[in-house]
Amino acid sequence: MIDENLAISLDENLVISIDENLAISLDENLVISIDENLAMSIDENLPYEITKSLSFPRLVGSEGEKKAVKVVVDEFEKMGYSTVNREKFKTSLYNWKRIELLFLILGILYILLAISHYILPIFSLVIIILIVISIMKLSNILDSTKIKLMKNDRYNFETENIYVNLESKNSLANLIFMAHYDSKSQVFSSIIRIYLIMVSIFGGIILLVVFFVLSVLKMFFTFNNITLDNILLGVSIAIGILAILNFFNKVGNKSPGATDNATSVGTVIALSKYFKNNPLENIDFTFLITGSEELNLGGAIDFIQKHKNELDKDITYFINYDLVGAHGVLRNVTSHGIPKKQTSTKLNELFRNSSKDLGIEIKEIYFPIGAAGDHMPIVNLGYKACVLGSSGCIKYVHSKKDKMSLVSKKGLNNIFRLSIEVANRLNKELA
Repeated sequence: MIDENLAISLDENLVISIDENLAISLDENLVISIDENLAMSIDENLPYEITKSLSFPRLVGSEGEKKAVKVVVDEFEKMGYSTVNREKFKTSLYNWKRIELLFLILGILYILLAISHYILPIFSLVIIILIVISIMKLSNILDSTKIKLMKNDRYNFETENIYVNLESKNSLANLIFMAHYDSKSQVFSSIIRIYLIMVSIFGGIILLVVFFVLSVLKMFFTFNNITLDNILLGVSIAIGILAILNFFNKVGNKSPGATDNATSVGTVIALSKYFKNNPLENIDFTFLITGSEELNLGGAIDFIQKHKNELDKDITYFINYDLVGAHGVLRNVTSHGIPKKQTSTKLNELFRNSSKDLGIEIKEIYFPIGAAGDHMPIVNLGYKACVLGSSGCIKYVHSKKDKMSLVSKKGLNNIFRLSIEVANRLNKELA
C-alpha cells in the first residue's frame, strides 16, 4: 500500500512536476538562451579571428601571398568543405605600369597645353586631342574584362582564386559572396591617391574645355587676355604636377591589409560556415576568395571569364566585400565610373530594406573615379553585382596603418547579419 501510493505520488506529482515544469523551463528559457548567446558569440568572433590570421603583407608574388592562400584553404576545410576549388591564373603589373605612364604623359601635356596657348593656339588643339586620347585609354584600362601580361616576365605572376560551392534543393538562383585576399601598399595613402586622380582627371577636363574655347577665340577673333593666360598657366602647372605625382605612387608590400581586405575574407568564410549549417532551399552559394585584385582585378576577371557560360545572368548575384568590418558607416557603392555604371538594382534594394529592418545604418554612394573593385568587370559583363565597404578606414588603406586596430567587431557583426538577412529575403522571394 505504501509502495503503490508513494509510487503513484512520485510518478504523478513529483515526476510530472519535474517533466512539465522544470524540464520545460530548461528547454524554453535556459537552453534556448544559451543557444542564442553562444551563436551570437560565434558569429561575431569567427570573422574577427580569421581577419587576425590574415593581417600581414600579402602582395601578389610575395611569400605573404602564399601564406594567405594556405590560410584561406585551411579555413574553408575547417568550415567543413571537403572540396576546396583552386583555380590558378596568370596576372601582371601591366595595368599599373600603363596607368603610371599615362598620368606622367597627362601631367606633361597639361603644362604644354598652357605654354602652347601662349605661343601657337592651333598647337593647343593638337595637345587637347592627345589629352582626350590619354583619358580614354585610362578609362579603357579600368573597364577591362581581360588580363594583359607584360613582355618582361619579371612583372608577371601566377596566383589563384579559391572557392567552395554549396548546392540547394531547388537551385533557383546563384548567390556568390566574394572578397580578395591580396594586399598592397603605396607611397601615398588611398585617400590622397583618390584626390590626386580626381583632380588630374576632372581638373584636366575643365582645362580642355577652357583652352579649347580660348584657342578658338584667339585663332578667329584675335581674343587676348594676358592676365587670364597667366592664371591658366599657373593652374595648368599645378594640375600637371598633381597628375605627375601619380607616376611616383609605386606599389609595395608593406600594408598588413586588415581592412583591405582581411575583414572581407573573414566575413565570406564565416558565411560559408553559417549557410552550410543553415542551408536555403532555393539558392546555390559560391564563396569566392579572389587573388590579384590590387594589381588588375585579375581574380574577378579570371573567374567570370572561366565560368560565364555556366552562370545565368538572370539568376546570378554577386556580392563583393571590400573594406567591410571597420569603424564608421557601412557604404553601398550603387554606381561608379564615367560614364556612370549602375550596380544591381535588385541587390541594392535588398540591402536597403534589410538594413532598415535590422537597424543598421548604410549609406548609398556614387564613386566617379579613383578606386576599383572586383565587382567592376562583373558589372561590365552584364551580371548583377554590388559592393559593400566601410567609411572609417579609407584614409589608412594601402598603408602600414591598416592594422587590426581599425577592425570593429560590431562592424563585422553588422555586415554578417545583414548578408544573412539579404540571402534569406532573396530565398523567400524565389519560393
